[in-house]
Amino acid sequence: MKRQKLASVFFAAAMLAWAASAGAVDGTIEINDAAVKAAGGYPYHITGHGSYRLTGNLTAPSGTDGIFVTATDVTIDLNGFRITGNGSVGINAVKDDVTVENGTVTGFGTGVDVGFFGIVRNVHADVDGDGIIVGLNSLVKGCTANNGTDATGSGISAGGVSVISGNTASGNANDGIDCAANACVISSNTANANKSTGINCKGSGCLISGNTVYNNKTGIAAKDSSTGYEGNVLKNTTDTSNATSIEATDPHQNLCSGFVC
Repeated sequence: MKRQKLASVFFAAAMLAWAASAGAVDGTIEINDAAVKAAGGYPYHITGHGSYRLTGNLTAPSGTDGIFVTATDVTIDLNGFRITGNGSVGINAVKDDVTVENGTVTGFGTGVDVGFFGIVRNVHADVDGDGIIVGLNSLVKGCTANNGTDATGSGISAGGVSVISGNTASGNANDGIDCAANACVISSNTANANKSTGINCKGSGCLISGNTVYNNKTGIAAKDSSTGYEGNVLKNTTDTSNATSIEATDPHQNLCSGFVC
């Protein structure tokens, strides 16, 4: 009898340990539709630091957000999967130091919205209202933000002192790529067929280089002449506004509608 009781206690302890670790692999918490529902439904709340990884597609119910993050130092690996819905935000991080990478977020008012010191890379934020929004000192790299429907928003919008590199922003109802403040580096992007501006520095002192900016209402726009541009290829209704071409005679000169500029 004593052995049976000991065995029962051991089994119960083992089951508790298994339950505590369920959904976590190598310290990474796995997210899928079943896990979201088991946690109380959408939006899925991330309240602790750490690494999270999708193991399946997520479809948020009508009018509901996908993932809501209230912790700092969080990495969300979409792992090639998709978050679909029509709520306000697909992934909404109200704290800083959040990374989102490697998947698709589509159909929301905003696809991905993270705070200061954020990283968004290799994400398709297509057919949202606004595609990707990041705060001050952030990085957006290798993403697509296409066919956004918000006539006052943009495909990609970053806070000041951010790097926006290697992205594609096409067919958005307003701007393709925005720096919302000062001193962004905006390089090696493609901004095509956006209804307003392809690349827009709304603050001062941005560097805009090596981009292809085509078929927008305005190609490159800036708040003032402290923003410089070089090595870009532009062909738009108006190629540039307010920004200053850097050393138009050097090897990194720009090409505006077929002419050096």
